[in-house]
Amino acid sequence: MDEKKIVIWGAGRIGRGFIGDLFTSAGYQIAFIDEAQSLVDGLNQNKKYMVVRAVSKDQIEYIDIKDYSIFHTSQVNEIQESINSASIMAIGVFPQNFEAVAKQLQKHLKARRLEGIKTPFDILLCTNLIHAGPKFEKFLYEGLEEGEKQYFSENIGVIETLVIRICPDPPKEFAEQHPFVVWTNGYFELPVDKNGFRGPIPKTSFLRIVENMRAEEIRKIYTYNMCHAVLAFHGHMMGYQTLVECLSDDYVRKEAEGALNEISEALQKEYGFTPEEMEKWISGVFTHTDNPAIGDTVVRSAADPIRKLSRDDRIIGPILLCIKNGISPKYLQRAVAAALNYKENDDAASEKLAQSIQDSGIRQTIIEFCGLSNQEEDLIAEIISEYEKLPLEVDWQKKAVEAWNLGFKYEKVYHGCGQCVIAAATEVLGIFDENVFNSATGLCGGIGLVNEATCSSFSGGAMVIGMMFHRGRDHFDGDRENKYINFDLIQQLREKFLKKYGTITCGQIHTKIYGRSYDLRSKEEREKFEEAGGHGDHGCTEVVADAAKWTTEIILNEINKQL
Repeated sequence: MDEKKIVIWGAGRIGRGFIGDLFTSAGYQIAFIDEAQSLVDGLNQNKKYMVVRAVSKDQIEYIDIKDYSIFHTSQVNEIQESINSASIMAIGVFPQNFEAVAKQLQKHLKARRLEGIKTPFDILLCTNLIHAGPKFEKFLYEGLEEGEKQYFSENIGVIETLVIRICPDPPKEFAEQHPFVVWTNGYFELPVDKNGFRGPIPKTSFLRIVENMRAEEIRKIYTYNMCHAVLAFHGHMMGYQTLVECLSDDYVRKEAEGALNEISEALQKEYGFTPEEMEKWISGVFTHTDNPAIGDTVVRSAADPIRKLSRDDRIIGPILLCIKNGISPKYLQRAVAAALNYKENDDAASEKLAQSIQDSGIRQTIIEFCGLSNQEEDLIAEIISEYEKLPLEVDWQKKAVEAWNLGFKYEKVYHGCGQCVIAAATEVLGIFDENVFNSATGLCGGIGLVNEATCSSFSGGAMVIGMMFHRGRDHFDGDRENKYINFDLIQQLREKFLKKYGTITCGQIHTKIYGRSYDLRSKEEREKFEEAGGHGDHGCTEVVADAAKWTTEIILNEINKQL
């Protein structure tokens, strides 16, 4: 019996790029098993493959994995020999393949018994599935005789694990040069259920022994997997390609943060995680997701929405846990709505979902695919409400992004912060007024170039808000409600300025960006301002862009609220 040998059933990305990498680094001999003949032949001929650990754009390792063996599932004798000589196996296949793998593995384990091998044999289940152990064991034990059941019970361990390493598509050019490469985020820890082992737990630095696997499992699926799904479904509606792009958009990021905050509170109440533990954990979720070196795509994380919308999976599961613990799952309900709006031509599940909505209606589709019942009518109604208003909201959010781009362009080319904000926001909103635009000429440089006054971008935003929500001349003595809506919206704009720039004063924003303020009344100062990047990519151009976007968002949110 070789204590430093592991059999890995499934030579896909998780098998090669995670389990193979971990155990090779610990000095284990690797034997792969796979049903794809082309993959088996290729790995045999190549005699090595590469794992890329892209922890960040500045920390990337390239690891060559060699000295492995790999067998096709039809090579029964070679597989039997490998299983007989090992004490640990990892299964890295999709859950829908559990039954086929368990049935074939059962034959090999029965043969192991007949050969009198009583050394424990532990099986690590490396897949993203809640309660994977009982599901796999059901197939593994099916049809066993009593003596065989006893042998399996005493000697065969089925261990649930948590797969947190991400293995997205590698860059196309890199994959062309390196056959069988697996691109990963380099996450180097594998949590394992202590209670599942029948033999001694391997002494390695990367195994994290877990006492309460159910709590850990739920936490992982309901945070990491849920967050990726939320980003992907909302990000797809916004037209983004990668999760990093999704996180860079305040609107989409807010959806993920809101959903994570909801489930964090529920996990604390249900499983006793402390606020400090959950804060650290969620910080890790964002750190590992916001990794441009990975380039994890929206379509990968959104793929197969039917599975992701099932009752016990990453979105509905957290919703039900929140409701159980008295927490309103507003953002999680919006994630369901975004998933129901997901349509990707190459994704058969998304097309089936869309067809169901068309043929049976949104309510029946939610009941069928989310596993909800008539007893959960309030939840169904909330999801339907979000589903109906989300497309309009996303359309408006796209307008806010358009306002940002226009504001940036206008300030870079034409200058004049206040006018540029007014032009960008009003053009996107369809309310451009030449008289208002003209009247904003003097706002430039903190009003008349005196940078001690209010930032012109803020003033321009306030004027646009006034165009939409105002006290009219014909109601000079009234319009109290509209007037206070105006005040509230301008206060919202002020809060956004304070959050990012710490001030709404022109000169102080200069200091925040450039390290000093500039008196733009002076030609010499104006030249220094330009040399410092005044109208570069991260100067007042960005302030104008932000103000145009924030103003547009604030106005559209208020309109949405009043609908």
